Amino acid sequence: MNILICSVGRRVKLIEFFKEELNKVGGKVIAVDCDSTAPALHFADAYEIVPRITHPEYIQQLIYLCKEYQVSAVLSLIDPELSLLANYKKEFEKEGVKVIVSDKEVVDICFDKFLTAHFLNENGIPSIPTYLEIDEVIQDLENDKIQFPLIVKPKNGSASLGIHKVSSLEELRVLQREFNGLIVQPFIEGEEFGVDCYIDLISKETSNIFIKKKISMRAGETDKSVSVIDPHLTMIIEKLVTTLEPIGPIDIDCFRTKKGYVVSEINPRFGGGYLHAHGMGENFVSNIIRNLKGRTNGVRRNEYKEGTKMIKYDHFQLL
Repeated sequence: MNILICSVGRRVKLIEFFKEELNKVGGKVIAVDCDSTAPALHFADAYEIVPRITHPEYIQQLIYLCKEYQVSAVLSLIDPELSLLANYKKEFEKEGVKVIVSDKEVVDICFDKFLTAHFLNENGIPSIPTYLEIDEVIQDLENDKIQFPLIVKPKNGSASLGIHKVSSLEELRVLQREFNGLIVQPFIEGEEFGVDCYIDLISKETSNIFIKKKISMRAGETDKSVSVIDPHLTMIIEKLVTTLEPIGPIDIDCFRTKKGYVVSEINPRFGGGYLHAHGMGENFVSNIIRNLKGRTNGVRRNEYKEGTKMIKYDHFQLL
C-alpha cells in the first residue's frame, strides 16, 4: 500500500509519521511538490517534482505518478488543492486510487470564509459575524452590534496571510478600495483553540476529536499548545461535523470568549498542529491505513492526557 501526498512543503514530521506507519505494512509514502527544496520531500520513501497546481497538466501528472508508484490513495496538505482534487475524484477512482478529500461542496464551504460563517449560522453553530459589504459593517457599527478594532482578511486566504487589524472607518475604506475579495470580522478577544478530528472514510463517524489550547502561533500554524478535554466544545464539534459531513482529517479553529465558544475556521485536511494529536495517541495516519484496508476505526473520546504541552522547534537538512 503506497500513499501519495501532494504539496508537502515543510511538513516533515507528518511525512515521517506516514513513512513509519506505512513501512509497518510494507507500504511507502510518495511526496510531491513544485519546489525541489521543499524540506518534506527529502524525508519520504520517494519523491517527485511536479508542476504548480494551476498547470493544465497537473492532474494528469499526478495520475501518471499514481500508476508508476502503484499508489492506493492521494491527499493534499494545502487548501487551494483540495477543491482541485475533489473535482477529479472519479478520474483517480478509475485508476483504483482513493482521493482522501471531502466532497467539493464541503471543501468550497470551508475554503470561503464567508460561506463558512453562513453555514455555521444556518445550522445554529456559534460563529464570528462576517461581512462582505462595507455598508453592512458601518450599519452594525452605528447600531453597536460590533465595535472597532476589526479584522480584514481574504475570504479565500490561508496561513494567516493578508490579515489586517483596523481601528477606524478610514482604515477600513482604504483596504476595501485596494483589495478585492475581503471579509470583515470583529476582532475576537479570547483564548484560541484548535481541534483535530478524524472522520472515518467508511462509517462516516467521527472517530477522533483532539482539543488543544494554542499557546502561540507562527506563520499561521500552532507553534505551542496544551492538550485540553472539554465536553462542551466536543459537543459543538460533533454537531458541526455531523452537519457538514466531511471525511478524513479535519482541522477546526475556535475561540473561547466571555459569551462562550465560537468557531472561526474549518480546514478539511491535516492541520499544522496535528503533531500534538498524533503524539498523544490520536493516530489519524493509522486510521487512514486501516480504512484503506476496508476496516473501520473505533470511536475514541477523551483517551488522551490533559495538560500535555507541544512545542515546535527548528531543524535542518543538507542536500
